[in-house]
Amino acid sequence: MKIAFFGSAEFSVPFLDSIFNSKHQVIFVVTGIDKAKGRGMNMLGNPVKEYACRKDLKIIQADKINDEVISKISGIKFDCLVLVSYGNLLSPEVLKLAAVKSINVHPSLLPKYRGPSPIVSAILNGDSKTGISIIEINEKLDEGDIFEQCKFSIQNNETKDSLEEKMIRIGGPMLISVLDLLQEGKIVPYQQGKKGITYTHLFSKEDLRINWYGTAQNINNKIRAFSSEPGCFSFWNEKIVKILKVTQIPNFKTNNTIKNRKSGEIILADKIKGLIVKCGKNEVIRIETLKPQGRNEISALDFINGYRVNAGEFFG
Repeated sequence: MKIAFFGSAEFSVPFLDSIFNSKHQVIFVVTGIDKAKGRGMNMLGNPVKEYACRKDLKIIQADKINDEVISKISGIKFDCLVLVSYGNLLSPEVLKLAAVKSINVHPSLLPKYRGPSPIVSAILNGDSKTGISIIEINEKLDEGDIFEQCKFSIQNNETKDSLEEKMIRIGGPMLISVLDLLQEGKIVPYQQGKKGITYTHLFSKEDLRINWYGTAQNINNKIRAFSSEPGCFSFWNEKIVKILKVTQIPNFKTNNTIKNRKSGEIILADKIKGLIVKCGKNEVIRIETLKPQGRNEISALDFINGYRVNAGEFFG
């Protein structure tokens, strides 16, 4: 089949690559416009545009599908529209242009976690299972009928990065299978369930800040959910520090009681027990990996030694 691909995120690229290397043909790619990035604020394309350029694919750049974009798309014949993390709803006018179907790859077990942040939300909420859904696109947000779903577990140490990799590893072959069956007319979608419907939302920078009054579990979930990028942060000595990996310590023992310590206070900073910080409900958490402002990612031990960190100082 001739495929029109809509996507703008790093997560989109492996699915575009799966189609490119299949028997199906990518006719054109619709992706977001260039954005100013880096210290020089140079205008740069997103990962989907970069891939499409390398493969010499036709590119249409648009953050919103207006009449001009619709006019461009309508002049190109294609069989199936595939959307993966494009970031915008498609109008009925666009969906009608696909000769066969318009489909979306969504990284959750729909109808749970409709919307823009299903992977982050699943980890934030401490879910033990998630999945990937390939659905027919309709006019409403992630409410289309389901072609195929796959359920799998979320490990205790799973991060957004590792869960995305799992989604890609499983979802790529799923997408090609659905496209093959659509071409052969051998697949019929089924309706989403009416129970367990939830919606996700976009997160702000303030959502990334660690609340040290939260439980150790909640803090760990948050750090794993936002993973290496954009990464959770805290302040130390008036400097922003990204905290990228922590370990929960359920039965921490020390000669000094932690009950009278404040949340965010560094309880220990040594080579043996590491960088231990108090959090809510008289719990502690060990910081393993950090990224100080303007610096590369480092271990907690390097942070202690390089920045002369002492017990009694605070993250906040």
